[in-house]
Amino acid sequence: MAFVPLLLLVAAPPAVAQDASVPWGFFNTRYDTRTSNFIYAGYGYGALFAFGGVLANPRSGYTEVLGGAGAVFTTGGLSSMVGLAAAKAPEAWYAQLYYLPTFRLGPATTRATMEWYFPLEATGVPQFSLSPMSVTVSLGGRLEGGAAVEFAAAQGMKSEVWVGPELRFGIPRATIGVDAFRAPSASEGRLRAFFNASFSSLSRRLASTSSLVSPLHSR
Repeated sequence: MAFVPLLLLVAAPPAVAQDASVPWGFFNTRYDTRTSNFIYAGYGYGALFAFGGVLANPRSGYTEVLGGAGAVFTTGGLSSMVGLAAAKAPEAWYAQLYYLPTFRLGPATTRATMEWYFPLEATGVPQFSLSPMSVTVSLGGRLEGGAAVEFAAAQGMKSEVWVGPELRFGIPRATIGVDAFRAPSASEGRLRAFFNASFSSLSRRLASTSSLVSPLHSR
């Protein structure tokens, strides 16, 4: 499949989050019964942050180590994290672009994690993943529920789409969640559990948004 083109962000310059001079951080981890498990951690000051991550899939043997930096923006009801990273995968080095928007409209919250892989070596393959995009509403108390969709594409490979329900439970400075995905092309479904934690007033808001995460295409 042809590589998905780079997202174009055409908008008025967004305002930086109000907590412009405080340190903050986040820790995200995920377990998936089919694709990569991972740990991401980051530390920021004001609107800027640095992050690193480790991904591993014990079923395929795939591993990845990455590090990068990014910024947090808010404009109206839209909050966004944008990150650039360098990653070492088994087949090549990659440059990565992350875009994580969170948008609240009425009772619904829409979250997405998008990632582009740009190969830095001839052995690499351009890739894109939406992992995932979800829309949830409050089910009472700290519990949210809704639906999630995941999409993965890589040049020369068949793209994949997974859909299913998502549940999220908020705890102090963290969110615990689970997705149950199913794909038309797959004989079996898959489960995913995730945990997003944070510290400081800025990152407490980020803990309930998207996760700075994304596996490579079906690995």
